[in-house]
Amino acid sequence: MRLSLRRRAIYTGLVGHFSEEEVWPLLALWENKYAEQPPFALNEFLAEVVLRTERKLERARLYRELVGALTGPPSQLLPDPEEQLAAWRQGRNEAVRRVATPDAAAQATFLALGQALLEQLDAAQQAALRGFAAGNLAGMEVGPELTTKLRTWFEQGSADGIAALGLEQLRKLLNLLYIGLCEFLGPVRADRVLSQAVSRVEERGAAFSPRRLL
Repeated sequence: MRLSLRRRAIYTGLVGHFSEEEVWPLLALWENKYAEQPPFALNEFLAEVVLRTERKLERARLYRELVGALTGPPSQLLPDPEEQLAAWRQGRNEAVRRVATPDAAAQATFLALGQALLEQLDAAQQAALRGFAAGNLAGMEVGPELTTKLRTWFEQGSADGIAALGLEQLRKLLNLLYIGLCEFLGPVRADRVLSQAVSRVEERGAAFSPRRLL
């Protein structure tokens, strides 16, 4: 796996548990010391994370999430934070803010929530929901380029479009998915599917609560 993909995976796993300010030194630690190590070194990395942050973490859960990110489809990963990390290394905090994605933790939670929604649907229902959302993006109030990226995300799973969205736009996108669920499943089952998805993401200990997207 290329370094950029591995960096995306580690970043995606970390932002679910740490703030943006906390993530950069941890990601730099991984890249400097563990990026070229064998897979089992991930446990050593997590041990150092616990020591450095002095946070009470569920190491087993974070380990599973990182392994899942490293072995799962790239479409479920946040974009490569190479520019943000380089800016942080240079101590240019303003540059970090300028190149950082608007709400990386919110984006990570949104991706996890979307996946938790789809996991409860069969293949035909998933395809129908993706098609519905891709065809009803007018209410997002974004430009044509971003609309195309979002449509690609729904149809093919590319996360590039998500990286450009702030919190309010993520809420609109989740609401669009909910409307689609109501359309195909009815409101009672749609509520149940959404509630179950929120519970699953909360159980993983996401740094950004999925309830803030509702």
